[in-house]
Formats: sequence, structure tokens, C-alpha cells
Amino acid sequence: MSRTILLTGGGRGLGRIMAHALAKDGHSLILSSRSEDTLIETAAECRALGAAKVDYLLADLAIAGEAERLSDVALDRFGTIDILVNNAGIAINEVSKDYLTNPYRFWQSDRAIIERYLAINTVAPMILAIRLVEQMKQRGWGRIVANTTSLDTMLRSSLYGASKSGLEAETAIMANDLAGSGVTANVLVPGGGCGSRMTDEMGLPRDAVLPPEIMGPPMAFLASDASNHINGRRIQARLWDAGLPPLDAMDQAGDVIAWTGCGIQGVQPAATKLSTPGQY
Repeated sequence: MSRTILLTGGGRGLGRIMAHALAKDGHSLILSSRSEDTLIETAAECRALGAAKVDYLLADLAIAGEAERLSDVALDRFGTIDILVNNAGIAINEVSKDYLTNPYRFWQSDRAIIERYLAINTVAPMILAIRLVEQMKQRGWGRIVANTTSLDTMLRSSLYGASKSGLEAETAIMANDLAGSGVTANVLVPGGGCGSRMTDEMGLPRDAVLPPEIMGPPMAFLASDASNHINGRRIQARLWDAGLPPLDAMDQAGDVIAWTGCGIQGVQPAATKLSTPGQY
């Protein structure tokens, strides 16, 4: 069945790869980015690949109100949005091109750059989900997919790590809140360094990192009815075997979302159970 999809950061990189995979399955796409030339190019490619309908919107998610505008215009143009792919992000190369050999330390940041990372990587995805989820719930079907980052990256990259871990935690909460509604929330990550503008700027050759094409098959699966029961999971695309039946590939590539089941859990007062809607 063809779905309508809003894919942020859809003009290039991993967003472009996911857009191609969704287009091949005949879905309708709204792609957003700050770069119009890449959006025009990717939209044309998606039309050629078989997308039912393709449109694009320029949006700078660092600006207050842009996420709200993006969701409103997307709904106005397409009528419904079945799937939200929170892919747009700002990586550590924004402040440090050589952070692998010259680590960026937390004390180098100021309020402006902290707020910029959080605005793009955490706040905007949350706002988009908030604005779009109600119409998904009303139809009893929908998807929220977040591209966060590897867990080890969260712990070594100031700004990027904090903002992406915030998105992952919030996506886990969304999954819990949406359980049983027909709307799911999952994380899809490459599972390691992946060929992109970020790795290019860091001087990493493409043969030293994961190929971006690995993001296509699991994204196509999450957009399908076959994934109806998949909720609150972290999928590593590097572990996805496209030669397997999709559910078997999911079993191989899926893991716990955020930090559930990882390490010793905190001991909390019994009263906190009152605000816990479910268990992962």
C-alpha cells in the first residue's frame, strides 16, 4: 500500500538513500532540507524510480517555528502524513572537522552552539512528531522513524551525542505512549560510521566506512505493513541482511531502543510507577 511520507534531510546523504528506497515501493514523498538544489535533484530521481507523488519543502529546523510550518504545509499539500522520518541533523563536523584526532571538548561550546544542536537534532523532531501523530492515531496506522547515532558516539561526541541521545530517549517514550494505537516509533541507524558529507569532511575514505545504501532496505520495511508489530526498537542497518525475509532480517538487526536492558538500572521510588505507561 502506498503511504505518504515526510522525510527530513531528504536531499542528500542517508536521506537521499532512504528516499530512493521508498520511491521504489511507490510511496508519496515530501522531502525537506535547507538545500534546494539537492532537493530538486533527489525529487527528480524519486519520480523516475516510481514514487506516486514527490514534493519538497525548504526548511531550516534550527529556526523556531520552522518545524511547525513544515508539518502544516506537508499536511496541507498531501492531506495526510502516514510516516515521519526524522533524519535531518547537524553532526560534529559543524564544529570540528578533525574531531577523531583532535577531540572537541565540552568546554569549547557556548549557549548558541548548544541550542543550535538541540534545536535541530532534538527539538524539531519532537515538534514534528507532536504535530503529526494525532492524525496518524485517528487512522490507526502510522510510523515515526528517527535516525539517531551509535551509542558509543553519544558518549564521545559533545553536542552531537547529547542531542542525538535526547532524540533516542524521546523516541523510546513515543513508542511506549503509542503502544496499541497502530502507530509505532523506532530508531534506524547505520550502526557505525557511514559514508556521508560528514565522513567526507573528516577525511575518511568511503571504503573505510559503511556504504549509505544499507539504509534503504530497513527503511522500506518500516514503511510496510509487515512492520506493524515492530515498536520501540533500534535497528542497525549494517546488520540487515537483504537476502533474508524481512522479518528475519529484522530479528537479526533489531535491538533494544535507547538504554533499556543495558547495565544496572536505577532504583526509583515506588511512586514513579504511576507515570510509567508500559515496559519495553
